[in-house]
Amino acid sequence: DGVSLEGGIVTVSADGNTTTSTLSFTPTAADHGLILTCKASNQRIPFSEQQRTWMLKVLYPPKVTLTLGHGLDANDIKEGADVYFECHLIANPWVHRVWWLRDGERLLSNATAGVIVSNQTLVLQGVSRGSSGKYCCEATNKEGTSKSPSFHLRVKFEPVCGDGIVRKVLGAAKDEPLRVECKVDAEPVATTFRWSFNSTPGISRELTEFTSDVGLSTLTYIPRVAADYGTLQCWGSNDLGWQLVPCAYHIVPAGKPDPPHSCVAANVTHHSVLVTCKKGFDGGLRQKFVLVLNLGETTVADLPPTTSPEFFIPSLEPSQDYTATIYSINGKGSSKNAQPLVIRTLPAPGLKEQRRSTEPTDTTRSRTGPWLYILLAAGSTLIIAGAVGAIIFAVRRIRVDSPIRNPRIRSPKLEESPLTPRVPPLYTDTISDDNNPDLIPDAPNNETLIDSSMAPYTITARPSSKRNCATQMPVKPYHVTWAPILQSRNCSTQTPPPHKESSV
Repeated sequence: DGVSLEGGIVTVSADGNTTTSTLSFTPTAADHGLILTCKASNQRIPFSEQQRTWMLKVLYPPKVTLTLGHGLDANDIKEGADVYFECHLIANPWVHRVWWLRDGERLLSNATAGVIVSNQTLVLQGVSRGSSGKYCCEATNKEGTSKSPSFHLRVKFEPVCGDGIVRKVLGAAKDEPLRVECKVDAEPVATTFRWSFNSTPGISRELTEFTSDVGLSTLTYIPRVAADYGTLQCWGSNDLGWQLVPCAYHIVPAGKPDPPHSCVAANVTHHSVLVTCKKGFDGGLRQKFVLVLNLGETTVADLPPTTSPEFFIPSLEPSQDYTATIYSINGKGSSKNAQPLVIRTLPAPGLKEQRRSTEPTDTTRSRTGPWLYILLAAGSTLIIAGAVGAIIFAVRRIRVDSPIRNPRIRSPKLEESPLTPRVPPLYTDTISDDNNPDLIPDAPNNETLIDSSMAPYTITARPSSKRNCATQMPVKPYHVTWAPILQSRNCSTQTPPPHKESSV
């Protein structure tokens, strides 16, 4: 775009006819779309300038910036106000995804919670002190992912009790100093505090002996008589005003502590266990915790007092039922025992408990049961497979032995075979006497006799296009047994036989 660039390296060929200029150039996102031009001229030849141009197409990750909505003052955002952010993007190629993050966690649209995400805009409706945090915008294209610098949103609110507990109970002995801390949360932080004591409803007195720091005030209180036991109240103040609900501390005479509660056994093994409990009221004095472990009526462990209700008990016997008793102690005495905790250790690895029983044990069942099921399943499978194989074999054999395959499909070889064989007649005679069948006339010259010793034979007729010579009906498949004593019909002349014909 007309701005001169320095640093080109010029080389000339050996014959002096070619001059080359090489430029090493690293473009930036701002160079996208600009024109890069190379010009060359021979000083001895007028108007000899030549040039070549390139339009730069620079690909780069998104460049992201975040701004607070127009008309909003970052230093004057109070609870209940509506806040919105805008995400400004410069990218090539263009982004395909935009995320909003608060303290590193991605935000999703939730109209109920007052969070509306609309591509490059984030809207927070009715912000509270929980909306405070560091916000940023994240964009992604094919070249990479970029985040905007974080914007720290600080929502201003009056002081509130920092630990979330408005009322606490503290025990104190007479003439014993009690150190009470009042910690509050506020934006901006609280710098001014005040204390009061109230032992009778409606009557209170201000306390002045306390120290203040940023967000914290400490009071040293000494009860001397019974009237000094009551309620301490603390307020904090910042630029928005005084705390609306004070932090209250009820001072009661010191006494014996309350027993610990919610005791559980964790990490139980065959030789050790970890017991944890929750603290009870300490009676206004520093307390410690004690655990006694019994096996039946015998005490097997009496652990020394600890400042935390956590006890690790080693060197236990496997598969035993132990009873743990926990209590706490302070300067006034010991508490009542907590609810006894029954602990059963695990069996030792590799050992099995001996059981006296005439019934089969689970071990025996586990040994015999699976093998029995496997044998039954294998036997059933073999029986079914044998039955299926027998059925398949029988079906195949029937198909092989049956003379009929498909009546519509005829085999050329079957059609070539004659329906009936040419059996020479026993004899032929023109003289027939039906009344005397036992008379055997003299055999003429064209008579053919068959030896009576010839054995009968069987011919199986198959489907064919030929027809019965007598009835002219299609021949059906059947088995015919021919005997040599029969006289066949002359199918060519259709003449009746000279003697009676019988079929066997």
